[in-house]
Amino acid sequence: MLTKTNTLMMTKSNVSKHLTRLGCLVLGAVFIISSVAKFMNFSDTISYFWEFRVIGLFAAYLISSLLVSMEVVLGVALVAEKKPVKPLLVCAGVMAAFTIYQLVLMLFPATFTRTCPCFGASAAAIHIQWLPLLRNVFLTGLAVACYLFYKRKGSDGESLAAQSEASP
Repeated sequence: MLTKTNTLMMTKSNVSKHLTRLGCLVLGAVFIISSVAKFMNFSDTISYFWEFRVIGLFAAYLISSLLVSMEVVLGVALVAEKKPVKPLLVCAGVMAAFTIYQLVLMLFPATFTRTCPCFGASAAAIHIQWLPLLRNVFLTGLAVACYLFYKRKGSDGESLAAQSEASP
């Protein structure tokens, strides 16, 4: 027999499960949109990496290709998997690296002459831009929160403690 408390707890559990799934869909969409934008401006993406003058043109092409491929695969994995624990862990790491890169870009503006072509063509880096850094911090936090939710929950959204009590 369900009581009002049990019904309320099940509703909260479903809401958090659906919000976490929505977070995974948002993260997946961000990676897919970013990869499509990089692919649409692929020559700009290659020239962005080549401007560092640390790597050659072939290495810039290779890094650009691997980055676009990784973003597509990660985005599809986040959208398609029912319980994307491993893709969320990778997503959190990638977003943390992008956040650190954005912070370095802001701290040493003379070193970087153009913005990242993450969501379209890159532009001249004229002044410090806080919005991309805040976006990356938010997406990193979202990935970590979703990862911790799925890590804490079992395969069907039940707590691990409830699953262990049910098993003999």
